[in-house]
Amino acid sequence: IASISPSPFLHLAKPGLSVQPWAAIMPGGRAFPGGLMHTGGSIADTASSAPADEAESLSGFPSMVFAGHTKAVSKAVFIACGSKILTSSHDGTAKLYDATNGNCEQTYHGHRGAVTWVAASPDESKVVTGCADRVARVFDTASGKCLCALQGHAFQVSMARFSLDGAQVLTTTADRMARLFDAETGVLVQSYKGHIAALYSATFSPDGKKVLTTSHDKTAKIFDTQTGECLITLIGHKAHIYMGSFSPDGSLVITASADMSAMIWEVNTGFCRAILTECQEAVYSASFSSGATKVLTASADGTARMYDVQTGYCDRKFEGHLLAVHDAQFSPNGRRVLTASDDRSVRVFDTESGQCLGVFEGHGEHVYGATFSPDGQCVLTASEDSTAKLFVVGS
Repeated sequence: IASISPSPFLHLAKPGLSVQPWAAIMPGGRAFPGGLMHTGGSIADTASSAPADEAESLSGFPSMVFAGHTKAVSKAVFIACGSKILTSSHDGTAKLYDATNGNCEQTYHGHRGAVTWVAASPDESKVVTGCADRVARVFDTASGKCLCALQGHAFQVSMARFSLDGAQVLTTTADRMARLFDAETGVLVQSYKGHIAALYSATFSPDGKKVLTTSHDKTAKIFDTQTGECLITLIGHKAHIYMGSFSPDGSLVITASADMSAMIWEVNTGFCRAILTECQEAVYSASFSSGATKVLTASADGTARMYDVQTGYCDRKFEGHLLAVHDAQFSPNGRRVLTASDDRSVRVFDTESGQCLGVFEGHGEHVYGATFSPDGQCVLTASEDSTAKLFVVGS
């Protein structure tokens, strides 16, 4: 099995640690986390972008930094119950790390452009990547061998997801259709057509029987996974729809749009149950809580908001970021909310009170995404500064 030795630039960051070693690995002479000093202009140039009187109970320092990529890390995800980490990067590779010591265990090669997406199969034996070279690739997780290339896309592959049984892969591109491939052979199984503009996302329903797509054409569509038939078109947004997701039971869909709203739809009828309009700028993401009683949105207005699914009422607003919030999610137990922002920071809030519990800084560029570990004890970030970082948040 091919492997890469531990990076000499991996450091454990703790309060009081000298910032000098970081200058060797961060672009532009930036030094982190220390005093958050770097050569580029940013709202995070001072010791902290958090208000001085903000009550925070979590350490803002990363417990682990996953180095090795030479360009932006576009995505970072936990696998193996949180003991391993997958990353994708604009340097044309994806990597597998040991989350306990930061060692890079595998690098997945073969792409000829920026890798924008990475995900593992349900049994974690395979890894799929999406790339700007218009190809998605399926790799053997352990050996790093490319098993097949999923081709035929006219533009970059922005998303690639395994089916529930891991036998198929769903891809998203800007060529107005989503595609379903056989994960073993790379053969095209089905295409989902009907949009008249670029797609932003495609995802399976919880039972795998439906596919939801969102598009620049201001609509979302629900397709039959096997036949490719469009079952329902969701019409109502006034601008392009960035993303959509199913409720845990598959009965509802939430869509997030540039028209400053999110909408809740009934899957079987296409009826719009609620329009969530509190945001002052585009809504980048929206997702259901585990019980589907709440919806969480992230907006370009710098906030995340939590709504009641039944009433559409905004129960809580999570504030503090100075720039757009492009991702927000509930912790596995629903007690906390995680936000990632263009202000180069990640925040953790108490769901019930809305209080900010911690501000995680230290990235030298935009934070593309953040996610909780399966047990909710840690937060993993992916950044334009070519690193992924792990922060401990506790239970």
